[in-house]
Amino acid sequence: MFKLVDKLGTGLSKASLRHNVISNNLANYNTPGFKRSDVTMDTRFSRELTRVQNPRLSRTNVRHLPGTSRKGTAPFSVVQDNSTTMRNDGNNVDPDREQVLLLENQLYYESLTDAVSRKLGQLRSVIAEGRR
Repeated sequence: MFKLVDKLGTGLSKASLRHNVISNNLANYNTPGFKRSDVTMDTRFSRELTRVQNPRLSRTNVRHLPGTSRKGTAPFSVVQDNSTTMRNDGNNVDPDREQVLLLENQLYYESLTDAVSRKLGQLRSVIAEGRR
């Protein structure tokens, strides 16, 4: 359960970073030569989240049952889009597109906070039942 919450926290970090990157793009809409950036959608995060939801054994000692080793990697990174140009000054920021991406990211963030809240609510429920 805590591994899932940890992975959801990683998703929240990604959403926060993406919000900052998109806001930076919008802030530099009128900056000549500015190239927009975005946070990559790495599929490793989705695979890792699925793996945590369906855990397998891992071997932390030679006497343990064989399993998979778990190495932590950053599931996202910031990349700059140098392939397009929207205007003659070299800027490639489309404010309408950036606002849609910002709203999409906001929904993503809200869904992750809801999932974390539900998981922690389950934990609170278990703790409350144990006190009676």
